[in-house]
Amino acid sequence: MRLTFYGGSQEVGRACMLLEEGKRNLMLDCGIKLGEKTEYPLMDDDELRRVRNVTISHAHLDHSGYLPHLYAKGAKPNIFLTKPTRDLMGVLLSDYYRIHHGEAGRRKLFSMKDVDGVLKDAKITEYKTQVNTDFKIMFHTSGHIMGSAITQIDEGNRRILFSGDICARKGRVLDPCEKNLSADTLIVESTYGGVDDIIPSYKESYQKMVAIITKTINAGGHVIIPSFAVGRAQEVLLALDDYMRSGAIPATKIYVDGMIVKAMKIYRHNAYYANDDIKRRILMSEDDPFKSPNFYRPKSKTKEDVLEEPCIIVTTSGMLTGGPVGHYLEKLGNDPKNTIIFVGYQADGTPGSKVVRGEKKIMIRDRMIELKLKVESIKLSGHADYNELIQFVHSVKGLKRVFIMHGEKMDMKEELEKKYEVIVPRVLETYSV
Repeated sequence: MRLTFYGGSQEVGRACMLLEEGKRNLMLDCGIKLGEKTEYPLMDDDELRRVRNVTISHAHLDHSGYLPHLYAKGAKPNIFLTKPTRDLMGVLLSDYYRIHHGEAGRRKLFSMKDVDGVLKDAKITEYKTQVNTDFKIMFHTSGHIMGSAITQIDEGNRRILFSGDICARKGRVLDPCEKNLSADTLIVESTYGGVDDIIPSYKESYQKMVAIITKTINAGGHVIIPSFAVGRAQEVLLALDDYMRSGAIPATKIYVDGMIVKAMKIYRHNAYYANDDIKRRILMSEDDPFKSPNFYRPKSKTKEDVLEEPCIIVTTSGMLTGGPVGHYLEKLGNDPKNTIIFVGYQADGTPGSKVVRGEKKIMIRDRMIELKLKVESIKLSGHADYNELIQFVHSVKGLKRVFIMHGEKMDMKEELEKKYEVIVPRVLETYSV
């Protein structure tokens, strides 16, 4: 078997690999890299059209966003994913289409018909259920977002694991990734693969958040929390609800805006895939955490009700690149009583990264906004940190070889080389497996 990396090598984004043996093949993820300029996997059209099967580890666009491009180029592969991944992908791909086609002067690379084709043809696959394609595949839980999966590929006496994005901690919604799997080859993410990438416990991070929110609300200010719509927003919202119910946060409205609203509904419809705590709350006590009375939606497009009194606003986008957060910054950014709390990764060049670095003026919707509100950052992540990644790798039984991808820091390599053959591939490199 041959494994070729078409994206996701020494970078965060556009995860895309192709496993082949003869005419049989399997693509592992099919993502894009969003930023100032969108980047795609480096496959030519002929290569794309011969792809027969694709597994999608989870719905985030850096793992699924290239699928409609595949369809636009005439490829019609079998697409294997979990039900939550299919449902969440519907929201994210539709939004990607809207943004992509709304940019003036951009060549239209795919249509909504292509998005619909992807969703219609996707084959829902349950965890721990073997599927026979060109290779035998099976999904295991990865803990990253609802429906996310570690992919197991079996061929004869060989077994490959692709981690996708993994989280090793139990969150408000999901259990941690499955460990103690077996394989001779592992392809592992390294988003937080730097030796200094140590993420505080959820408890420590939320204690900091509670203190910031309480101080802001008591001073008569608004709290803006820009968040990724899928994964991070649900974790943050359920945590805020818990702390408000316990009295740790002053009673106030939590407004939910942007694509998060649709994502919350999908999470609720797929509660079967949540951890036992969530299922118990819904089934045993009728205490539905996704429909908390503390959650509100703005009543109008002008969002005047949100602006009237101190409150918490959880909205897209997480890096300030679009969504309703721009409106809130225009209206609330000039008041030092207010606070913006960043809870996710800020890619270089995005407005969010500039604000975190201390810039006081940013361009929002073609207008320069001066920011006087307080700026805070909380380390919350749906990814494993450096130590957790090392522990995950060591938990794989029978492991001999490790490919490190989906990251920019490769400190893991030195540590893992003490026990395994370790490869940090470059884009377009092919390896025998």
